[in-house]
Amino acid sequence: MDTTDELDALFKEAIGTFEGLLERAHTEQPPERPFACKAGCTSCCYQPEITITAIEVFRLAKFIGAQFSDDQIADLIKTLPETLKLPLVPLDPTSWSQTVCPLLRDGVCSVYDARPLVCRGGNSYDDFDCEMAREQNRQHMIIRNYALQERAARLTIEVLQIGMASAGHEHELLNLAPALAIALGDPDAMGRWQNGEQVFATAQTRL
Repeated sequence: MDTTDELDALFKEAIGTFEGLLERAHTEQPPERPFACKAGCTSCCYQPEITITAIEVFRLAKFIGAQFSDDQIADLIKTLPETLKLPLVPLDPTSWSQTVCPLLRDGVCSVYDARPLVCRGGNSYDDFDCEMAREQNRQHMIIRNYALQERAARLTIEVLQIGMASAGHEHELLNLAPALAIALGDPDAMGRWQNGEQVFATAQTRL
């Protein structure tokens, strides 16, 4: 099994863990009502940062390499490097950036099957909450949701981080856009990461 296959297996195992936790949560404490989340609902795609682990970044890069055309990949890469120039200072967690996720295309996630765990954990009972949160820059806005789904995602991310750290790999949470720029722009990024290098130092989250 090569490095790419190993990371794929780890990603699939993480998703299986998340889905198992979510299934248990639904059994023991079901959502109080149906979710409002649906295709074309993009409010949660506008964030100061979208947090992701290195394993998820490499899985995304592989998915993009297999599903996007060369021109699409080139166009995507052009939208990413600017984020690397942002100063690494703490962001206000109550403020939403109006910069959309670079992987959103025509109102639809272009990497839905490989989307990060943080995205899988997101949910809302009322899309009006999400729309108002975005319009008001998330000031004093509470989004009513199924908290156990978010907790399942966070727990799975923490397990991934512990596993990466114990193996001697860079395990800090990353900002999706600059991390993806690194993974797509450096063909040696995965090998260097596997060898214990700090490949994503400039992409570590500020939240």
